[in-house]
Amino acid sequence: MKIRVKLHFAQLFDWDDATTLKAYGRSLPVAILVAAFAFTELAELGMLAAGFLALVVFIVAEVLTATLILGVVGTGARAALSIVAPSGSSTPPPDDYSYEKSLLVRGNVGEALTVLEARMAGNPDDPALWLFAANVHATNAHDPVAGERLFRRVREMPGVSKAQDYAATNRLIDLYMGPLNDSARAIAELEHMRQRHANTTAAAHAEHALRQLRGTLAPSERPAG
Repeated sequence: MKIRVKLHFAQLFDWDDATTLKAYGRSLPVAILVAAFAFTELAELGMLAAGFLALVVFIVAEVLTATLILGVVGTGARAALSIVAPSGSSTPPPDDYSYEKSLLVRGNVGEALTVLEARMAGNPDDPALWLFAANVHATNAHDPVAGERLFRRVREMPGVSKAQDYAATNRLIDLYMGPLNDSARAIAELEHMRQRHANTTAAAHAEHALRQLRGTLAPSERPAG
């Protein structure tokens, strides 16, 4: 078994986070028991020394136990201990981006984007990660241009699934028909949706939208094909 440990101190010591406070509260009895045991074992060193060392043991036990609790409940995935076993019968659960989502909920869009950019630099071919980042740019950061670039990048990745291609294409259509206001590109994406994802509700809607949009463009403006 291969074990990878990740610690993110930003949330582990975020005293405004109710989940973090609950984790420390739940770890308190364990830390007290460990400290009491340590004090008993170290009593021969003298009350002062034993008390000091027991306090150190208490703090360490409290932090480690809280970290483990945060990792187990899965809140703040990168704010706590994460144990991954990629081999054998165990399969790690998919990343739910809970740490980034917690930042977004608190309005820390810039910080969430910084975290995502760092992760994307280390995972240049992770379509799920890039798809999530594209949505953050387009929706939370109100940057449709950056969102468009990332959605297109997702579709170019060798490991992209059909579902991820569907999601990226759907969002590109929204952007071209909305904030980017580019009918020609919207038509190209609707055609992609109609052909790549035939027999879906989105493909049917794309067919209808294509008939409407094509009538609004001059022949010279229509995309090839």
